[in-house]
Amino acid sequence: MRIHAFDYYRAIAILFIVSGHSFNPATVTTFGEKILANLITGGTSLFVFISGFFFHYVFYKKFEYGSFLIKKTKYVFLPYLFLTTLGFFLLAFYFERLPYSTLLIPGKITDWQQYTQLYIQYLWTGRLFVAYWYIPFIMIMFALSPLFIRLIKLPRAIQLFIIFLLFCVSSITLRPLDNLSPIHSAIYFLPVYLLGIIVSVNKEQVLQGLKGKSLILGIIVLLLAALQILTYDEIGSFHKQSIFSIEKIDIMIWQKVFMCFFFVAVLDKLENKEIPILKYIAETSFAIFFIHPWVCFFYEYYGVYYSLNFLPVSIAILFNISTAILISLIIAKFIKLILHHNSRLMIGY
Repeated sequence: MRIHAFDYYRAIAILFIVSGHSFNPATVTTFGEKILANLITGGTSLFVFISGFFFHYVFYKKFEYGSFLIKKTKYVFLPYLFLTTLGFFLLAFYFERLPYSTLLIPGKITDWQQYTQLYIQYLWTGRLFVAYWYIPFIMIMFALSPLFIRLIKLPRAIQLFIIFLLFCVSSITLRPLDNLSPIHSAIYFLPVYLLGIIVSVNKEQVLQGLKGKSLILGIIVLLLAALQILTYDEIGSFHKQSIFSIEKIDIMIWQKVFMCFFFVAVLDKLENKEIPILKYIAETSFAIFFIHPWVCFFYEYYGVYYSLNFLPVSIAILFNISTAILISLIIAKFIKLILHHNSRLMIGY
């Protein structure tokens, strides 16, 4: 049975992801702007949470590892492969240096072997476009699915202990530097994915327990966003190169955990309401995910973000996210009209 509240949640998650890519951090100066930046960045956790939720809710009862991986490869990896390959050849033709290429291949790229090596590294890291790093990471999570099936069968106390322990690990591993390591990302986001699974397993109890708690959850989210600024005077997610070094305690992941529960509590109240715009955004969320990085790339290349520096940060973010979503939806609809159901293999929709 379809759950409208969690469809709406998926729409909110993709809006947060696009928002996090839709502003120039250099313009964030005031305390209020920094809190806003901390709220909208790190939205990937919302997406990971709902992915874990739907893993149990949709696939668990009839889970078959082979068919599950085939489906995810077909509808998640193939669009990624197509768009990464297309983007690679277009950018290699038009630009002397490709995004993040200096981190992947030092020095000047002069021959086809180096371009081949760079292309393979882009596929592994997802760093051709912003947000694409998510696909190599989530494919690792899909490959680990048998472990999650075993976790679901464990006693609840053990499940919760494992997840809490993994959150403590994530708090010190932080996210990988420049999001270049999908394995590091998998370690960081693993407890968020498992949390989504466990919320699905105990859906009725969780929803009952969250009733009337949305205000306090929202306050906790705001306090954690402020605490990060007061503690480190930094905005956004924390990154580091080595998994094993200890540099900071990650506050963002805890903030996003409470934000996950906040939106579950709020959106549950809308379960019986029809909100067409959220339903449509949820339906096209993967297309938005795959297309908006192209929009963001050209926004940055043509200086759109910097041309809006005169606006308050909140207004600039609203303009950027609105136009990025709208352009992504127009492109997705156009491709859908041309390719019909085959468009899902290219843009996930």
